[in-house]
Amino acid sequence: MQSEMKILIIRLSSLGDIVLTQPVVKILRQVYPNAKIDFFIKEQFVDLVQAFGDADNILVWENEIRRDFKNLLKLRKNYDIVIDLHSKLNTFIIKKILQAPKTVTYQKKHLLRLAIIKKITKKKIDSTVELYFSALAKLGIKTELIFPELFVREKYDFKLGNSKKILIFPGALHRTKMYPPEQFSRFIDSVPAKWNCKFIVAGSENEKEICDKLVSLTKSEIINLCGKLSVSELLAVINSADVVISNDSGPMHIAAALKKPQIAIFGATHPALGFAPLNQKAVVLAANIPCQPCSLHGTEKCPKQHFKCMKMISPDMLKKNLNILLQNNF
Repeated sequence: MQSEMKILIIRLSSLGDIVLTQPVVKILRQVYPNAKIDFFIKEQFVDLVQAFGDADNILVWENEIRRDFKNLLKLRKNYDIVIDLHSKLNTFIIKKILQAPKTVTYQKKHLLRLAIIKKITKKKIDSTVELYFSALAKLGIKTELIFPELFVREKYDFKLGNSKKILIFPGALHRTKMYPPEQFSRFIDSVPAKWNCKFIVAGSENEKEICDKLVSLTKSEIINLCGKLSVSELLAVINSADVVISNDSGPMHIAAALKKPQIAIFGATHPALGFAPLNQKAVVLAANIPCQPCSLHGTEKCPKQHFKCMKMISPDMLKKNLNILLQNNF
């Protein structure tokens, strides 16, 4: 029967959330080695799922109602199992149209996350991967936490010779998740020349403003790739860096899945919400002040007006941890 098993995984977006679904695909491949495992996703993330290594086909959600509905009707009753790792209204509709004999949805633990933010509990969520595994548990599959892993062969030529390539992602979904560019610039300018580091900044088109500001504030020469990379190029760039420094963002999880030495900076959000990078080479910086976390995904302004969660993480802290990573990995 395994040769006839057809499984569809649904996670439409976004970068970091998709990376964290990779262990689910890996476990399913181990449990059902002969199954057909497909992934349903938005078009811009296709290259990311291709780096998983275990998905057979990638189906594209086009966000065009008539076309998507028509495509879904063709797949009605085509899958034995549908696994919803997004749990939104549109994925609920998708599941209803597909009419699979077995459908499971992961547990978001929204109330626990809200309780963590409201300081009602001191409990924490170890990882979002474990939440995704709750869907597997509904299929009778029990497994311990495993870290996401991406398989990327491509490298990006920075044309920087033997210099240590320090890749910085200054952006994030909301401003309270962004380390201040003024502090980033002081950190970069404080790194001694003898460390032989060259800095690169990158990010999406929406993050050009903060990337450009960081470059303008910094005396040191910086390569600015912001808004210039496709997802496949982003993977190659991260794969070619020696150290990756980022906020709580999608590139943070990609760097972790590629096992890169990294520094992850948390502001309005917090690792207790389940978003810490799963990487033994990661350094996580969080101020751990009483008001943190104040949000699940960040906001545009600090609710307390002081933004201490980021300002308390000094440029010198970044410098010291960069030095540790350089010494441990070179």
